[in-house]
Amino acid sequence: MSGMGMSGMGALWPLFVLFWILLIAGVVVVIGWLLRGEVDSPLEILRRRYARGEMDRETYARMRRELQGDDR
Repeated sequence: MSGMGMSGMGALWPLFVLFWILLIAGVVVVIGWLLRGEVDSPLEILRRRYARGEMDRETYARMRRELQGDDR
């Protein structure tokens, strides 16, 4: 009887390996998503600074053009 139990467990080891691979991959994806979500683009930072009143409209427009590469 104990031999049947061991063969049953031996057949399940690929599932255990798959479980750990999926778990580790999921953790890596979540960490990557969280880190990427914390980084703001320069334009987003500029928009927030303008919204807080740290600069006037002309300065905002000039800096936005510079960031977008539109130096007319």
